[in-house]
Amino acid sequence: MSKETSKDAKAIGDENQVEVAQAAKKEKRVMQESVYPVNELAANARKIFGTRQECVMAALKASGKSECTVNEAKAIVEKFLKREVK
Repeated sequence: MSKETSKDAKAIGDENQVEVAQAAKKEKRVMQESVYPVNELAANARKIFGTRQECVMAALKASGKSECTVNEAKAIVEKFLKREVK
């Protein structure tokens, strides 16, 4: 019986290690995207967003962001540029 118990414990330990490894991979994917300050994103506005620096600065300032990822900034700028002028 003790042999079976130690095998079961080892199997459970192996399963836990697999779960930890999978969680670590997910964290790496999430953390790969870099965060940039607003002025750096604005300086590259033409290349990244296809618009002027002033538009990027205004959009990010209106959203209250001081730094964000490129994907976040793209979403904010697109939404800002599509807003209706009142």
